[in-house]
Formats: sequence, structure tokens, C-alpha cells
Amino acid sequence: MKHALGVVLVALIAGACGPSAPPSASASAEPSATAEPTVAISAAPTPAASSKTAQASEITVAVSSAPFPLEVTLALRSAPIDDEATVLVRSGVTRYLEMLDHFRATGATNRQALSVYGRFGDAVFNGIKSSQDVERTFVIGSLHVDRYLVKPWGTRAMAEVTVTVLDKAVNGSLPDQTETGRLRLVGDKLFVSDAWDYASGRWFNGPEAMTAAEVRDAVTATTANHLSLESWVPTSAVVTFGDESTPYWRARHAYIASLDRTATPWRMFEDVKASIERYETFSEIRDGLATVRLNGTIVTKDPSGKTSRTPFERTVRILFGNWIPEIVDEQITPGVWLSGGDLALALRDVNTA
Repeated sequence: MKHALGVVLVALIAGACGPSAPPSASASAEPSATAEPTVAISAAPTPAASSKTAQASEITVAVSSAPFPLEVTLALRSAPIDDEATVLVRSGVTRYLEMLDHFRATGATNRQALSVYGRFGDAVFNGIKSSQDVERTFVIGSLHVDRYLVKPWGTRAMAEVTVTVLDKAVNGSLPDQTETGRLRLVGDKLFVSDAWDYASGRWFNGPEAMTAAEVRDAVTATTANHLSLESWVPTSAVVTFGDESTPYWRARHAYIASLDRTATPWRMFEDVKASIERYETFSEIRDGLATVRLNGTIVTKDPSGKTSRTPFERTVRILFGNWIPEIVDEQITPGVWLSGGDLALALRDVNTA
């Protein structure tokens, strides 16, 4: 009974609604994406300009295809399993069960309706069946938090839980189906991302890892957006992004404010190249920090239209965390980080959805 219903903690209803299909073929070498809802990697949003306002040309960033190290240099740490942690974990498991309820109630045929992925998602999809008898719902019977881990700067990262789930007939006309198993949750808001596979004695998905291609894609969009905030043509709107929450953002805004748009009414970046020096990450999750070197040419025009070209080189650090990748530190002057050494990542590594 453990393996049949255990997929309900992969799908906790196989015993109540029919046998589960075997899991899909073994996972590929690269782990699947996290179950936490993600935002497509793209440039951070900027206010839309009026149709009557001139806009600077879009910046193109060519990211080097050279290999770079993906290094496990960061470590999660244990955090107290107190009442607050238990409430947060319970909320994450409840959201997962509500998702399963909806999937089952709508016919259990739309794979896209499941916000779980990889071998785990396949097992859920293959194991869960629509209710054929009466309306049913999943509820937590009991829950024990086994592990609760945070990032070095304190942001929630992972929890592992042993949970007993009841599959109840809403009108009480049929006996409850019960199963106990283990779930793994990840992210600031702790979304269920994995379950223990009792048949193989391991997690269905296992540790997740960022790929070099994903880092390159994010660097392309993030750096292009970053430089666009320093680019303008005559009458183009002043565009800002970020806030004053961290030393870096305060220094960044001060730098942008120091640029004289009157003396230089036209400013653009050309021939921008990005070289990724390294990606620092964790052994358990894909989040991390990329260090990227930028170089190219700043092209300016003075009020008379005279053009000047100045080479530039910068280094930026990009956070891959709970929201879209964003630059959290920068060297405009070589060797001088705008943050002063305080990245204040706890203020930036937040799921704002």
C-alpha cells in the first residue's frame, strides 16, 4: 500500500482512484526546474514610454560562449523549526494539495495544470485519476518538519516534511484513504518540488542545478536592461528601476543622477560583450550569484552633434534567486564595488508574487 498511495505524496490517491503508472524514464543528467512558479528570464520591466517620446535604441549584448565554472561555494544552513516555520511549511503543502484537488476535479488530463516537474511531475500525472465516485478532497492529517534550511543571508530555501494526507469524500459517504510520506519544498514561499520515491530509495527529482545555457540567457537580458537605464536620446524619458533598499541601489541611483543629460543629450552603448567569470551556487538548489565582466563602447553626442566614443569595462554580480535575475553589485571604477561589500541580499532575494 505504501508504494501505491505513496505517489500521492507524489499524488496521494493512486490507491483510492486506481493503480499508478510507472514513473517515466530516468531523469537526464541535468535536474529539472524548481517547482516554484518562475518568471521567464527577461529584462526587468521598465515604465512604458509615451508614443510621443523618443526612445533609445535597444542594446544588444553578446555573451561569450566560453566555458565558465559552476561552483558549489555557497551552503544552506539549518534554521529553527519553530511555529512560524511549521505554519509556512503547512501552507506550502496545503497549496500543493489544493492544486491536486483542482487537477483531479477537472478531469486529471491537463499536464500543464500541474505545477510540478521532472520525474516527480510525471509520477503525479500518471498516478492521479479523476474522482469517479463522489467529490473528494485532500487534507493534511499530520505534519512534521524534518529539515528547514535557509540561505546564508537568511532567505528561506528548503524544507523537508513527513506528512500524513487524508483523501476524504466531501460528504463523508466513503472512508478516508490515508498515506504518510515525505515531501520537499523549495523557495521563499516554499512550494512543493519533490517527493521521496520509496521504490528507489531516493528523491524523484533530486538536487536541482542551473545550466550554463540558462545563466547565459539570463545574463543577456539582465545586462541589456541594466545598461538601457543609462542610455537616452534627446527628449527620451528618464527611466529608473530599483529602490533605495540596499547600499548598491543607493550608489547606483547616485551614479545615474550624476550623468549630465544636458551636456550629453545622446548616450548609447555599442559592441557590448559579456564574459561570465563564474556562477556560484548551492549543492541542493539552483539559486546563486554570477560574476560577469562587461566591455564595449559608450557613444555620446554633445548639443552640437559631435560624437565621442569611449571604451568601458565593468564587472557586475547577478543574483539568481526568488525573482527575475537582477544585478546586485557593480564595479564601474575597477576594484571598487558600489555596494561597499554589503550586498544586502535578504532585501532582494524575495518572491514578490
